[in-house]
This record gives sequence, C-alpha cells and structure tokens, in this order.
Amino acid sequence: MRQRRLDRFFTDPDGRFRRWSSALERRFLPSSVWESDMLILWRERILFVTCFIGAVLGPVVLVPSIILCYIEGLWIVILLDLFAYGTAVAILFGHRIPLAIRAWSVCLVLYLLGVGLLFMLGSVGAGYIWLFGASVMVGTLIGLRASLFALMMNVVALSAVALFIAFGQPEWIVDPTNAVERWLVMSLNFMLLNTFVTLTTAMMLGGLQKALSKEMEMGQNLRQSEERFRAAFRTSPDSIAISGLADDRYVDINDGFTTMLGYDRDTVIGRTIAELNIWVDPQNRLALIQALKAKGVVNNMEVRLAAKDGIVKTVLMSATLFDYQGLPHILSVTRDVTALKATERQLQQAQKMEAIGVLAGGIAHDFNNILQVINGYTQLLTLEKNETDPDHAKLGEIEKAVGHAAQLVRQLLTFSRKAESKPVALDLNKEIVSIRKILERTLPKMIDINLHLGRELAPVTADPVQIEQVLLNLGTNAADAMPDGGTLLIETENVTFTDDDLDRHVGARAGEYVLLSLSDTGEGMDKDIVENIFEPFFTTKEFGKGTGLGLASVYGIVKSYGGHISCYSEVGRGTTFKLYLPAAERLAAREEKNTDGDLPKGGTETVLLVDDEESIRTFAATVLGRFGYRVLTGASGEEALEVLGRTGGNIALVLLDLGMPGMGGHKCLQEIRKNNPSVKVLIASGYSMNGHVKKSLEAGAAGYIGKPYQMNVLLRKVREILDVGR
Repeated sequence: MRQRRLDRFFTDPDGRFRRWSSALERRFLPSSVWESDMLILWRERILFVTCFIGAVLGPVVLVPSIILCYIEGLWIVILLDLFAYGTAVAILFGHRIPLAIRAWSVCLVLYLLGVGLLFMLGSVGAGYIWLFGASVMVGTLIGLRASLFALMMNVVALSAVALFIAFGQPEWIVDPTNAVERWLVMSLNFMLLNTFVTLTTAMMLGGLQKALSKEMEMGQNLRQSEERFRAAFRTSPDSIAISGLADDRYVDINDGFTTMLGYDRDTVIGRTIAELNIWVDPQNRLALIQALKAKGVVNNMEVRLAAKDGIVKTVLMSATLFDYQGLPHILSVTRDVTALKATERQLQQAQKMEAIGVLAGGIAHDFNNILQVINGYTQLLTLEKNETDPDHAKLGEIEKAVGHAAQLVRQLLTFSRKAESKPVALDLNKEIVSIRKILERTLPKMIDINLHLGRELAPVTADPVQIEQVLLNLGTNAADAMPDGGTLLIETENVTFTDDDLDRHVGARAGEYVLLSLSDTGEGMDKDIVENIFEPFFTTKEFGKGTGLGLASVYGIVKSYGGHISCYSEVGRGTTFKLYLPAAERLAAREEKNTDGDLPKGGTETVLLVDDEESIRTFAATVLGRFGYRVLTGASGEEALEVLGRTGGNIALVLLDLGMPGMGGHKCLQEIRKNNPSVKVLIASGYSMNGHVKKSLEAGAAGYIGKPYQMNVLLRKVREILDVGR
C-alpha cells in the first residue's frame, strides 16, 4: 500500500500537489472568495502562498539569523525577524480579516524589515531585498497606485541610508573609500529593477482585472440572455420550433408545439418535417424557405398544419434564420388561428344577416310610425261611431288592414333570425326564481338581486332556453353598468294592450301580456345610446368586453314571440328594460276589441300634462280631452311651474313625466309640493315603481303610471287619483 502511494506520487506529482494545495486553500482562504471575481481569488491565493511559505520555511532562515545576531549583539534585528515571522503566521490564520488590511499589513512588515536591516547591516543585511519584495507585493495585492507609493517610499529609504553613510559613519562600512558613491550606484540599479518589476506586475494585474471584469460581465449578460430566451421559449403559448435549414430536422420544440400538434418532444426531436408529415401542402414549406433565403425573415405566413390526430389547423407562422453550431437553422413561431378563422366566418355570416335585420328594422320602424297614427286615430274615430253607422264597418276594415301590415312588419323583424325555438307554456315566475340562482353565482357579490313577482301571473309561450338567455344577457349588462355594486330588480305583472295602445308599442298587438321588467341602479345611458341599443354590434363597452349582439339577440327573441321590448334610461339614474310577452291563454282572443263600456268614465277637471315628447302630449291630450277633461300642456318642468303660477287654483291634477331635460320631473315635483301643496301630482316614468320612482312617491306624488301608458290605464289612473278624498 505504501509503495503504491510512493509510485503514484512520483508518476503524478502535479496531481498530488494540486490536491494538497486545494485542500489547504479550502482550509485557509475565506469562504466568500469562491463567489468573488477571479482577480480577488488570485490575490487571496498569492497572499496565502506568501504567508504559508513564510510560516513553514521561515524558521530555516530565522534560526541561523537569530543565532548570528545573538552572537553579534544585534537585538533589534532579532526583534524585527520575530515580528515579521509572527505577522506571517497571524495573517495565515486570520482569513476573516478583510483582504485590504491583511495585504497592507504584509507589505508594511516587509518594508519595516528592509529599512531596519539597511540601517543596521547595510548591504550585507539584504535589506534592499525586502524593500524590493514589499513594493512588488503592494503592486500584486493592492494595485498600481499603491505600487507607485511603495516605490516612492523605497526611494526615501535608500536616500536616508545614503545620508546616514555620508554623515553617520556606520560601523558596517568596510572600505570607506567612495562609500556614498558606491551606495548611490547600487541604489540606482536596485530602483531601476525594482521599478520595472513592480510596475509591470501591477499593470499586468490591473489589465487582468479589467479583462476579467469585462469577461464576467459579458458572461453574466449572456447567461441572463439565455435565461430570458429559455423562459420565453418554454412558456410561450405559441408553438416555437428550431429546425435545420438544410435537412429540416427538428433540434428543439417548446410546450406550445406539443399542445398545438399533439406530439411529445421525444417523438419530434431528431426527426425531419417530412417524416412527421406535418405540412398539409409541402409547397408552402418550400415557399417559406425561399422567402427566408431571400429576406432572412418571414412574418405571419398563413399555412395549414396537420396535428398528430389528423386534425388540420390553420396557423400564422413567422420565422427567421440564425446560425446554430456553425450551420443555418430556422427559428419559427406559430400561432393557431383555427378558432379565430371559424369565428371570423361566423361573424361575417352574422354581420350579413344582421345587416338585413337592421335594414328590416329600419323599414319596420318607419312603417310602424305611420301605422301608429292610422291605428290610433282610427280607434278614436271608432269610439265616435255606432255599429249601425256605415263608417263603422269601413273603420273596421282599416283596422284589419293595419293589423295585417303590423304582421308583415313583425315578419320582417324576425327574417334574419336563424335560431329555432321550441316554445312551451311557461310559468315565468318559476323560471325567474330558477335563473336567479345562476345570476347570484355569476354576478359580482356586491350586486343585490331583488324579485317582485306578480301573483296569478299568466303563462307565456316561450322557449325556456331562450328565456334564460334573455335574463342572463340583461343581468350581465346590468352588472357591467354597476361596477361598484348596486341593485338589480326583476318584476313581473299582467298587463293588457288595447288597439288604442299600439302606437305606444312598435310592433305590438292588442291582447293580454305578461310584463317582465329588469331595472338597475347603474350608470345609465343618454338618449342617443338608447335609440341604438338594440342594433346589432352596437355596444358601449370597451374593446374586447362585448360583441354588441347580446341586446340584439334579446330583441329578436322577444320579437319572435310577438312580444315587445323597450328601454328607459337616464345618465346617473339607472336603466329599465320592459319585455311584454303575449299571455298564452289570451293568444286566441287577441283580435277581440274593447268597447266603450270597457273604458273608465271621464271627467271635467283641469289636468296639466307635462312631457318633453310632443307625440306623447298630443296623444294623452287627445284621449283626456275626448273623455271631457280640460287639458293644459307643458314641455318642461319650468313651463309647468309657469302655468301653475298663472292658473294654479284651477288645476286639479298634474300628469308629470320624471325624465325631462332642464330641471327634471323630480325637482319640478318638489317645487309643486312647496308652492301648490293642494295640487295632486301623477308621475309618469319608464322606471320601475320600486326603483327611482319610489323617491318621487315619498316626496309627495299621489300616484304613478308606467310609460308607455295605455289609454284605459291612463283614464282609470287619472280618475282614481281625482276621486281620492271626495
């Protein structure tokens, strides 16, 4: 065993020496030095070797020197030698002390030792050798500036010794002839060599430090660049692949590639594109390579690729050429746009069909405006005619013609709808209670959902899936309008449309209806937005948040059932949607007409009608005037107060619209209650009675009528309020 160790030592001395030195460095060098830059590491190593040699081999020189000095009585030299040796040992074990302090300590001890030996022993004491070592160590361990300072200190020391020789006559001068001249010549030669070695060593290490720092910075930047590329390569959802330009062989792929095409890495790496048969049209691959050779880069080239399961996908491919291991390679980034292309086709189809729907809706709107006038005034004329009157039958034929025209309009409005519905008799209240659970799960928690469902609600004929779609669309829109929370109110009730009410409901037909109202306390909309709210692709949401098809779909569904939908909104006061769905049990009796006996009785009181819509004022004034009331009108709250100021004592009732420009209906109500507390006020609004209207009722309004109001409801409500207290 011992012989084998000796054999290994002599056959591989460098390996054994490296292992020994490595073990000693790990023992005596600071642990942090292995994480520092290379120059600091080498300076630590040089200092360690210097102190280690001094501590281990120093006694070989120290013991004879001490004996000689003892014989000659040079006690100061003995102290200097012992101090220098002790410093070397202390620094060897004091590796926790900062490098700068240890380096300066070694250099200072060497300098003191050299100066002391020069003054006490002269040239025979080898003091100048220690000065030489001190300056070289300064340049090596500290730097160029410090080495210049060390050279200056050596010049000072040698000059001082020259003066000592000239004037002090030291005992160690053997031949006094030309002693000063000899010393100066020796000093100049020493300084020349000392300067050359010290400065070249310091400059070499300084250059090495800059080179190492630059190399470390470049290496760090390269590692960071590689890490960024690797992170982007691995985490990108797009497919990224590297393949050879000459052989089409895959070198690397990311997870996006495996997700898009279904292949695992082991199957792809090392195989060619032809072997995997990914490209549906190989000519596209050739076109890509030709473009890369011509331009060096290709952006968003649309191609088709075949996945592992055979599904063909449409993709956009961008690629560039780069050198890898000395050979040209292709870096390709591929995005799957199959779903996007399908959506584009669906959108184009929807746009085409919705364009027809918009055109049909525009025609229907204009046509219905004419029909409303014809139908409304036909009904008023009918009330003035007996059934025996020859004009009564003619007016009936006009009504039938208007009904047929209205049916044609409804057919136009549903022309472009592709969805097929499966209507059944539904209890709308039960559907709402069921869908409320979905809304509570999907809408933000800070939105309260309140239900006010009418009793003995008539069933409707509708598709449950479409009703759910309607409620979810309207509920989602309401939630978007209340980003800070609020209340969503859902109400139902039975209502009746007479023929005289058709001009207030475009496209509706007379009969029994179920009214479904959804009101929110959100931001509201202005009049221009409300006018376009049901148009396809019209949206007030930011880009990417909405398609503009939600309310258009709701509109189409309601219209397909022969129903009606309206929107009432004001900025800052929320929005109300009202959906009128035909009642199932009354569908067969829609064409039946009401007679005079079905209408409430009239009166002779004076009514002030306040509304900013001239058509509403004209219609309501005609109806009330027809039934004996004296009607005054105003287009704003300011006009209403002016009329009340002139004839306040003669006005029995004010029919006041809440949503008007200027001071608005609510402010006008407050002024009326303040200046004319005896005047009764009936407020009219498109809002729900349980929403914003509630404030006006609490402020002193005598009653509420929902807009758009029907003739019989208007007459009954006016008479009801006027009779209170009599």
